[in-house]
Amino acid sequence: MERNKECPECGCKEISKGKLSGYASMMPAYKTLSMGSAIIADICTNCGHILSMKVTRPEKFR
Repeated sequence: MERNKECPECGCKEISKGKLSGYASMMPAYKTLSMGSAIIADICTNCGHILSMKVTRPEKFR
């Protein structure tokens, strides 16, 4: 659970992490052979609002 985050939709302070599954990954726009990176999201446990998303391997985008 994340600290110091609050859902802008419902005000809940219980924020958890989720990972997109299946074939979901972020690919670099200009690197055709890159495998990309998994995507992690901060999610409100009350209403399901996604507060933020980020890749697990940002170095793949350099």
